[in-house]
Amino acid sequence: MAQVYIIAGIIITISVLICVIYIRQTIIKRAKEKARLHRALDKRAKDLVQMLNAFPPNFLPRDLLVFIHRCIVDVFEQLSKVAPDEPEYLEHFKAYTGHMETVIRMPAKATEVVLQSSTQINEIRQYLNYLGQFLQKWMERGNISAKQYSLYKELLKRLITQLMVDNYTLSAKQAVQLEKPKLAIHYYMLAKSVLTKEGALASKKERLLFINQELQHLEQKVREEELRNGVTTVTSPEENEGNEATKQWQKFEENAEWKKKNIYD
Repeated sequence: MAQVYIIAGIIITISVLICVIYIRQTIIKRAKEKARLHRALDKRAKDLVQMLNAFPPNFLPRDLLVFIHRCIVDVFEQLSKVAPDEPEYLEHFKAYTGHMETVIRMPAKATEVVLQSSTQINEIRQYLNYLGQFLQKWMERGNISAKQYSLYKELLKRLITQLMVDNYTLSAKQAVQLEKPKLAIHYYMLAKSVLTKEGALASKKERLLFINQELQHLEQKVREEELRNGVTTVTSPEENEGNEATKQWQKFEENAEWKKKNIYD
């Protein structure tokens, strides 16, 4: 009879130990998952805030600006729940909620922001690509509808068009400073081609007028030089240089996977 009690005691002890081990492992696993989620959310919050601050004032249309603020508010709300002992997350949540409400009340963007730095253009190009990928993930997760995604995607495409025109216009101005009129013409023609291809002529009348005026002036200058030198217009090494410079934008277009997915359009 004593042996039965001993065996039963051993079984109970082993069962308790197994339960304790299982509970401990579960607690450790949950703690690791919570820590992993905390790190992921914290990184996402930093990336989103950095992206928001990278865009110049009035560059983004109101709808996209509201979307980014909504994402920031959402991530800080999650962080305040995952790490309630860190009060700064709740403070950021309240602050960006206020910012978002201010943005919602803002009038629609009336003037176009023209970028004047190749460094800034390249930086914003990368952030727009990141924003496009972020939008795509939100749509796939059901956080935004297909209709909302189509609207945001169209706004992003317009910004990409604007960015490309700014880039080519800036390159053309630099070519003028280097006294390379043919290369400047090449870049202005690329800018005009982008506007035509993307159907943005109606909304970019001032930009198109500026480009046409510059082209007219430069083409006249080239003709005068050729008349003085008795040279017939041919494709120049400067134009080939311009063709090489466009490859970066072509590569960007190829890598922007969010622009190619039209199943939800």
